[in-house]
Amino acid sequence: MSQNIEDSFIVNNQKFPDWAPKEVISEWEEEREEVAYWQGRFPEAEPDTAQFDLLYRLLTYPDMKTVWEKLPKYEIKPTVFSSMVRLSWLYIETKPHNLTTKEYKRWIEEVREASLKLADLIELRSYDQYLQEKYFDKRRKRVLKSMVSHSLKLFDHKIDSEQYAKTQPEYENCPDFNPGLLSTNLRRLADLESDADVNLLLTEESPVKLEKPNHPNARRSYFIKKMTQLIRRETRQPLREIVTKTTATVFDDPTLTERQIIRTAP
Repeated sequence: MSQNIEDSFIVNNQKFPDWAPKEVISEWEEEREEVAYWQGRFPEAEPDTAQFDLLYRLLTYPDMKTVWEKLPKYEIKPTVFSSMVRLSWLYIETKPHNLTTKEYKRWIEEVREASLKLADLIELRSYDQYLQEKYFDKRRKRVLKSMVSHSLKLFDHKIDSEQYAKTQPEYENCPDFNPGLLSTNLRRLADLESDADVNLLLTEESPVKLEKPNHPNARRSYFIKKMTQLIRRETRQPLREIVTKTTATVFDDPTLTERQIIRTAP
């Protein structure tokens, strides 16, 4: 994939095309600083530039021009899209995404055993109440801040006093999501049949599973499935062209077609 950047601007001595989103360039700068920091700390070690390089491709490969230009039509912010890409690209390297069916069942059993053991170890100890107490402390601070903010509006001459009296204070609507004791949650975790049941991220989609996680193209297959899933969640559409061009950019494969995308993520 050739990079012909004619209309461009320079950031930190690096050229970017004029269509590259400024918000994502800022993310690239943060990654650049992160790489420079670790290079300074450990000059003899090979720096991890994977995310830095990934963002650079998203910001410079010509095929991404139409992708960035079409995203506003579907109300997808550049930084949200960038997060989708990085999430889809990274997760294949972590459990349970890189496990075979047999390995996954063994992993679930290990999680259950570890959860029950930890629950027994911490029950009625200070560890057990830690999350609950941290939550209550955080909630108290949030409510107090809201109360002070609401009270100060009384002294704001721009706010109508009658309208203020009818306004319900924000702190009265603060949700109470008490996490409960850690030992209780660990025992609940041990009862789950799958990590899909945990739903920690409050997402409705099921985890992406691959039949052959050790296949040479497993990372690309996972990326296509996850990216399609995330885009469907945002737009209710698969947006095949966007997924195709983004995948081709991420994996530097300009021969990739929409037909291949559809086969991988129907």
